Amino acid sequence: MAAVRIAAGGLLTLLVLGFTAVPALATTRSVSAPTPVAAPHAPAVRLPEVYQVDPTKVNPTLQPNIMIVGQFLTPATRVQVGTRLATTIQVPDANHLLVKLPEKLSGGTYAIQVTNEAGSVMASDSLVVDNAGDQPGTMTYLIGGGFIAFLVLVMRLARTPGLP
Repeated sequence: MAAVRIAAGGLLTLLVLGFTAVPALATTRSVSAPTPVAAPHAPAVRLPEVYQVDPTKVNPTLQPNIMIVGQFLTPATRVQVGTRLATTIQVPDANHLLVKLPEKLSGGTYAIQVTNEAGSVMASDSLVVDNAGDQPGTMTYLIGGGFIAFLVLVMRLARTPGLP
């Protein structure tokens, strides 16, 4: 399920990037020489927006990183998971933020707060930390049970009445 969400998030990101390039590729017109304009002031930093936290359910020992998708994310953006500060690993652009979860995060549900120079916002998605990933899953039990049933069948068939 997590792989499907990651693939869907990646596909959505690629689709959005593709659609943003369409107006630039749609038509080409000759443009007269631009008029000189005074250098603009540095743009003001805006309050961050969080659209998605991916994945929303993690096992920190197996997957210690999460991706935050939004707007106005800067290298100075900080992420707080519950009351603990996470480590920003990478900010590839103003829309993505790769974050390493805090160490020794116990199981439970945590609110995610994103803060930049303009202020803080709470993500609508909560992060569910599930430390049960060290235990065998349902598929492991099914495969083990099937293997045992197969061994019982082979042993039953091997026991024929006429052999010493």
